[in-house]
Amino acid sequence: MKDLSSEMMGVMMLVIGLVLAFTTLFLAITTVINGNTKTIAMMRVFGYSQKECCMAILGGYRPLSYIGFIIGTVYQYGLLRLVVDIVFKDMGNVPVYEFDVSVMLISLTVFIAIYEVLMYVYSEKIKKISIKEIMIE
Repeated sequence: MKDLSSEMMGVMMLVIGLVLAFTTLFLAITTVINGNTKTIAMMRVFGYSQKECCMAILGGYRPLSYIGFIIGTVYQYGLLRLVVDIVFKDMGNVPVYEFDVSVMLISLTVFIAIYEVLMYVYSEKIKKISIKEIMIE
């Protein structure tokens, strides 16, 4: 793809994608936790540990996020392949666009690391939910 676009275009696409991804992830996790504060407080009253609360509230989203990564990867590859095959088909010397497994594995590793760090940060936020404040509401 370096032959078809500039480095600046790649950087811009990366930055836009990362901003959208982190904003969506932040909003989703914050909404889930804020929507379940009473549930979390009641679970803590009944003796559930922080880990059990986190698994009950956030744990179900882990497989979906990994499935989303796979679907997004296939979608992006298909879209880029379509653009190269249709838009640039009349241009001469267009390189063949192939899937880069090593870059995908690096991206997957970084995604998992960032996702798990965010889950840890939000589990600490769950730990700080005050049962007293919830009961006063």
